[in-house]
Amino acid sequence: MYADALLASHPRSGGRWLRYLLAHYLAAHHRLDVEVTPQTVFAVVPDHHEEGPRGYRAFQFRGRRNLPLAAVCHQPYSWELHRGYPVVYLARNAYDVIVSAYVYYTQEKPEYSGSMRDFIRHPRLGLGPWIEYVNSWAPALLTHRDAVLLSYRDLNADPEAALTRVLGFLNQAPDPALVQATVRTAGELRSARGIRTGQEGNFWDHLQPDEIFDIQERLDRGLSKHAVHLLQSMGVEVDPFPRDD
Repeated sequence: MYADALLASHPRSGGRWLRYLLAHYLAAHHRLDVEVTPQTVFAVVPDHHEEGPRGYRAFQFRGRRNLPLAAVCHQPYSWELHRGYPVVYLARNAYDVIVSAYVYYTQEKPEYSGSMRDFIRHPRLGLGPWIEYVNSWAPALLTHRDAVLLSYRDLNADPEAALTRVLGFLNQAPDPALVQATVRTAGELRSARGIRTGQEGNFWDHLQPDEIFDIQERLDRGLSKHAVHLLQSMGVEVDPFPRDD
């Protein structure tokens, strides 16, 4: 199955919130016979893969006129999987991603019990996969002619404006009243179900200075020039303690 567009984001970067907003709007606007919940959201906005209960097999509205198929993508960029797709790329700063991931893997889906310092260096859960993800997408996005770059800061500060941008990119004429209602309804559902969110810069309240410096040094060594340029162009913080060269 070929998606109309990809919603690309690294886990813990706001992708779940964006998926909920888009699914709620599309379900209401196109009068889909589905109540959007954490279990049914994939029927409207699936993952970008064929296998599993969240992939394209979950999408229930093939053939619906004017209904876009937007698929969520968490994989690092590859030519085979992602070339040619219009892309909404959502990025969040690495410091807040690490804090959110640590909470997730120690409290919401407990499979880690070590320190934050060791978590940052964890080969599967920590900072390395985020660096790999951004490095892989940056060269393609910097030359992509059909992409929307969206920061978590923008999504969190003004979800109505962010959703409006995404809908326009998907060739949907946004209904301002429905956009407003969607943000309110999806927000109420998110709060009722305990879906955790964080403010931009939340890491200052959760990371020790040595942990911040550790992330900073790893970003300095690991991020490509393309990745740094991409993130900075989006207003995504790379270095909270910029130093003169």
